[in-house]
Amino acid sequence: MIKAYFNEIEKNYTVNYVDEDIPLGTGGGLSLLKGKINSTFILSNCDILIEYDYEKIFKFHKDNNNLITMVCSLKTIRIPYGVVEISKNGEIEEMKEKAILSFFTNTGMYIVEPKVIKELNENEFIGFPDIIEKYKRYGEKVGVYPISENNWLDMGQIDEMEEMRRRLEKDE
Repeated sequence: MIKAYFNEIEKNYTVNYVDEDIPLGTGGGLSLLKGKINSTFILSNCDILIEYDYEKIFKFHKDNNNLITMVCSLKTIRIPYGVVEISKNGEIEEMKEKAILSFFTNTGMYIVEPKVIKELNENEFIGFPDIIEKYKRYGEKVGVYPISENNWLDMGQIDEMEEMRRRLEKDE
């Protein structure tokens, strides 16, 4: 689907594809790019849509000297039930009826320095969150760039896939 899209649109840039012979995970697949990427790059899961100014994200990454910048979205979820917090001794500490929870979620988009690719083992299955955890343990700088939940859609959810389809049709 991605190849078909980029092959059909008119563009003033080149898109190169690298195919995995065996599944390597988001992180492991980057090892196939050794020697091909030598500058800061954008890594994105293929099932997401981020509508935002990428230059702002890139500038934030550079200005903060991050090894990796994870783009996160504020997500708000309404719980249709009463939420109860319980103390260590089993008593009700707090109760919220139909609570609204807000938290930051990983959108699946990152700005990454080429050092990450250079240090990957070839043909090793590894997820990108595991790579982030490794660098955090080593004391490397991993930043977060927050965006609104209105700027992020994930096709992994049926309702969001429909919303993405509507947005893309509207833009045509």
